[in-house]
Amino acid sequence: MKGEIHMEENNKRDYEDSFIDDLQAYEYNEMVEKANNVVLGFAAGTGATGVIPIPFADAPMMIAEQVAMMAAINGVFHIDISKDALKSLAVAAIGVGGATVLGKTVAANLFKLIPGAGSVVGGVISAGTAGVITLALGKAYIEVCKAIKMGKLRQNELTSKAGKDMLKEAFKAQMKKKKE
Repeated sequence: MKGEIHMEENNKRDYEDSFIDDLQAYEYNEMVEKANNVVLGFAAGTGATGVIPIPFADAPMMIAEQVAMMAAINGVFHIDISKDALKSLAVAAIGVGGATVLGKTVAANLFKLIPGAGSVVGGVISAGTAGVITLALGKAYIEVCKAIKMGKLRQNELTSKAGKDMLKEAFKAQMKKKKE
């Protein structure tokens, strides 16, 4: 009789543990889905910002939008990081994209200097570049937030070299996916 009660308690504990694991997996998947939706919305928004016909006027606005996107992703994952720290992370990640990103941005903005058709062509190139960069940054940042939730990176390490390196590598990988 005593053995049966012990077995029932173990089964109840196993069921509760399994239930909690399932609930955590569901919540985790919900977070990732919501974060992906946030990224898609912001990618479209920065794409629209990239169309602005004034040369080089869109860059500060895009960085602000990307920081807002990262803050929204933080909200989804329940991570608390300052906007200044997010700006630093965004600039570090985008900077790793290097010559390709810079080249497309400069070319698009030089086209915008040409009245009429140049502004249209420059706007289209700039919109595409802005959308791709924002999408890649958002997806990369989601990977970093997932690492925090899974215990692979502590939240206070996000702005350290380890966090920045993780974001840079994830951004590079996302940009490589976009090329393929």
